[in-house]
Amino acid sequence: MNKLLIFSILLCLSCAGLSQDKEDVVLLVLSKSVIGQIFTFNLSDKKDYINEAAITYLGEIETKTKEKYYIVTWGRVWGPHKHTTGAVLLYDHNKNYFGKYVLGGMSDLPIKLDKNELLFYNTDKNDCDQSLVTKIDFSEIPKNIFIKCNGYLGDVYEFSLDSLENQ
Repeated sequence: MNKLLIFSILLCLSCAGLSQDKEDVVLLVLSKSVIGQIFTFNLSDKKDYINEAAITYLGEIETKTKEKYYIVTWGRVWGPHKHTTGAVLLYDHNKNYFGKYVLGGMSDLPIKLDKNELLFYNTDKNDCDQSLVTKIDFSEIPKNIFIKCNGYLGDVYEFSLDSLENQ
């Protein structure tokens, strides 16, 4: 999507005083079907408060049972100290929210989807072995994902069917 068009959409929404619902911005990104491009949205309703979302559509997976899901990453920068959070979101074939993995910061987000595997790199993590790559197979939706940091150490994140609003 053209950066000027995205800016125009955001400007129009902010001028009209409309708040952007999280679901709406994710669906906007999904509707573009552009794999790997980061779309940034200002979600703040306060003048001097940072609340930005960076949303990336990574592609589509198909499980062994032939169910199809769209994979989207949701990164957020918020607050006066610019805290970050991240999540991997799953949407069903009708683009209805299905579930999520709430990760640590934005540096924990996967970089891409390749042949039904989410790929996580440690390149932005100074405290981890930056040469390690974690591949998570999505031929079945895993209940937990383990992202490697150093050797056999890393972080486990649980799949949640909670609503998107809890992110």
